[in-house]
Parts: sequence; C-alpha cells; structure tokens
Amino acid sequence: MKKILLIIVVVVVIFGSSILWLDFTSDSDKDEDLVKITNFQECIDAGNPAMESYPRQCRVGEQTFVEYIGNENEKVDLIFLDSPRPNQTIKSPLIVKGQARGFWFFEGDFPVVLTNWDGLIIGQGIAVAQGEWMTEKFVPFQAEIKFETPEYKNNGTLILQKDNPSDLPEHDDALEIPVFFTKAEAILPLSSDEALAIARESKECSMAGILTDEYFYNENSRTWWIDLERMPELEKDGCDPACVVSEKTREAEVNWRCTSAVPDVN
Repeated sequence: MKKILLIIVVVVVIFGSSILWLDFTSDSDKDEDLVKITNFQECIDAGNPAMESYPRQCRVGEQTFVEYIGNENEKVDLIFLDSPRPNQTIKSPLIVKGQARGFWFFEGDFPVVLTNWDGLIIGQGIAVAQGEWMTEKFVPFQAEIKFETPEYKNNGTLILQKDNPSDLPEHDDALEIPVFFTKAEAILPLSSDEALAIARESKECSMAGILTDEYFYNENSRTWWIDLERMPELEKDGCDPACVVSEKTREAEVNWRCTSAVPDVN
C-alpha cells in the first residue's frame, strides 16, 4: 500500500512539474516575442491590428507603437500632400500632388527630392504651382520624379523643400515623409541570339548600317553591342557605330562612337 502511495505521489510531482515547465516556457516565448517587436511595422507584421487613429497605432502586450509619418502633422498648415501619402509604396515615375501656401514657392515652383534609406538622393524634381502663387492661400502643385529603384532596402524619404532664394538658413523649411519603393523587377538574361533579333527589328539601327557578326556583352551596363557596317552614303570619318540592345528594356538604339560630330542620317 505504501509503495502505491509513493508511486502516486511521484507521478503527481512529475506531472505538476511538467505543467509548470510548460507555463514557464510559454511565458518565456511570449516575452521573447515582445522583445522582438520594436516598432509599428514589426507590430503589424506580427499580426496585431492597427488602431483607428492618425497616425495609426499598434498595441502588443503593454507596449503601444505609433506609425512614423515624418513631420506631416507639424507642417499641415503650410503644405500637405494628396499623393503620395506617408508610407505609401511608390514607383518611377512618381507624380507628386498637393497644396502649399503661396510663400512656399518662388517664381511659381519649389524643389522636391527623393532619397534612399541612407539619405542618398536618387531623384529630383520641381513642383510647379497649378495656379496663382502670389498669395498666402493654399495653391495646388504637381511634380514628377524619375528614379532608379534601390536594390538595397526599400524605404526612403520624399522631401518637399520651401524655395529659399535668400539662402538664409532661418528661411529654410521642408516637409519630409517616409515612403517605400516597389521591389525592383528581376532582369532576365538576354542571349546574343535574342539581342540580334531585337537589333534586326530596330529601325534606328537599320538606318545607321548593316548588322555584323561582331558583338560583345557589357556586364556593367547589361547591354549587347553589335557592330554596324556603314553604308557608303552614310560613311563619315571618326564614327564607328554599334547597335546597342539593353537587357533591361529589351530595346535597341545606335551608339555612334564618334570622335567628331554625330552624322546626320536623315
């Protein structure tokens, strides 16, 4: 009888210890998950809902994370954006639209800059007033920025700078909002046969000369260079043209490689 009681006690102790260990492990995992979340986006990515507020908020455990929207709220009485909005995913060409007080312009425009995650400028444009800017009221504006999508990290900053012809620092001002870039599309390899086929269809290349069997691939620019044999009536001293086919755009154009003026083929 004593042996049976002893066995029961041992089983109970082992079972209870197992439950405590599982609870401890579960709590530890939860604590570890909380430690991993350090900002709003990580909170959202972890499956937590965003609160209906602006800026949006996300709560996990006892922590609340606020979405970063740049300094939009601080500048809302001076300039605001209709598009893009903070944390919007953008691609090139980027059309920027919004409204700014008339004194944000000079001669009807102001500069717009796009940077990558490290603050490096990857695109620039000019925001042009879409109405009379000699006023203190809000004036619609529009700008276009063309840029190369960064290959490393997909976040950057759109900066709308107050035009400051005086160059005095006390007159500087800017609206800055965070943006995300669409992922760069993978560039598929282009074989020499495919490049030659594109070159043969190119009107520009056919007008410049006859395609030859001499060609090479430029790894830096990711282009195929196909030598052209000049037609007698088009021959000019100092030019050695090539039909250049881009692996990225799948289009062809002529590079004259001239040491003198580019010849007129018309």
